[in-house]
Amino acid sequence: MRIYAEPDDLTVSEIERATIEKGITKKQLVLEAIDLYLHQDRSDLDQAIKDRDQARSEADQRWKESNQIKSELNQIKRDLEAARSREDQLRSEVEQARSLKDQASSEADGLRRDIEHYKDTLAIKDKQISFLEGHVAQLTQSISQLSLKPGEEEIKKKGWWQFWK
Repeated sequence: MRIYAEPDDLTVSEIERATIEKGITKKQLVLEAIDLYLHQDRSDLDQAIKDRDQARSEADQRWKESNQIKSELNQIKRDLEAARSREDQLRSEVEQARSLKDQASSEADGLRRDIEHYKDTLAIKDKQISFLEGHVAQLTQSISQLSLKPGEEEIKKKGWWQFWK
């Protein structure tokens, strides 16, 4: 008689490991396991089954924890890449700001030079205006001193009282 069963992957790997350790075939291992199950004390087998189930449960728990850690690690990697990208963007913005600052600084220096030039030019113009005002005042004084009295004919024509009006 033949009996067929499809064990799960964990049981298959345990069977393969046990056959290698004992140096027997899978068929012999399965027959020994059946014999042990049928003829040995049931409490030992139940305890072995419980131990196996507990080991599977612990393995499953470690597997879940491993997957959780992998998931967290992947999230941290994504966060790190986002932070690096943001850092690169901020560095680029800082460089642009420095460039604009340097450009504004050079423009400000040029404007300061222009202002100083205009101040100097205005000072020269003010000196020239002062000079010309003084010269005009001097000329006006000279002209007023040289003004001639009205001629005799003019005085007779208008009369002396109307001339000075």
